[in-house]
Amino acid sequence: MKSAEQIRVVLVDDHALVRAGIRALLQSAGEVNVVGDVADVCDAPALVRQTQAQVLIVVRPFGGEDCATVTRMLASAAVSTNLLVLTMLSAASALEGLLAAGARGYLTRSAASRDLIDAVRMVAAGATYRCPQVATPRTADPVLDVERRRFEKLTDREREVLVCTAHGFSAPEIGARLSISAKTVDTYKQRIHEKLGLHHRTDYVRMAVRLHLMEIA
Repeated sequence: MKSAEQIRVVLVDDHALVRAGIRALLQSAGEVNVVGDVADVCDAPALVRQTQAQVLIVVRPFGGEDCATVTRMLASAAVSTNLLVLTMLSAASALEGLLAAGARGYLTRSAASRDLIDAVRMVAAGATYRCPQVATPRTADPVLDVERRRFEKLTDREREVLVCTAHGFSAPEIGARLSISAKTVDTYKQRIHEKLGLHHRTDYVRMAVRLHLMEIA
């Protein structure tokens, strides 16, 4: 996935070892580029502006009030980015409070490595991410079943185009990977739109993440 547009990420945590570990994990995903990290959240807005990071990850056990403070810092610095919070909070109401305070997504410290990578992909695309360990009950998910059935309506080639698009590949790049023309790629996208109603890359990312398709491109 080296040719896909990379997602630029800035990390904030007061422990250097934690930052190093998260950096290594994220950059193993290929399309994620950790462009900087700082120990103090007050230094984040300037670094985000300098690097034009699409995602700001803040690692701390903070609640809605602290999240709102970070959001105000970014706004006052005229910085546009997507805030992803890694927190020790566990109550669903407190976690939802992070979204209400301006975060694009949240993860608990118990989240799996894959969850963090999925979260970065989703918030970078402008979608909201909720930690699955919190947001998804340990029961059958009828919504997910419907999503799987929708995906199964696609042909194999249409599925390949959907996954590549979710990863951020352009039509010419997808064409080169699949040995077809960019025009043919656009035709497949039109068919995906007609069958599933997907309009934007955010829609592609949301479906691919929910169905755990992001690792197969």
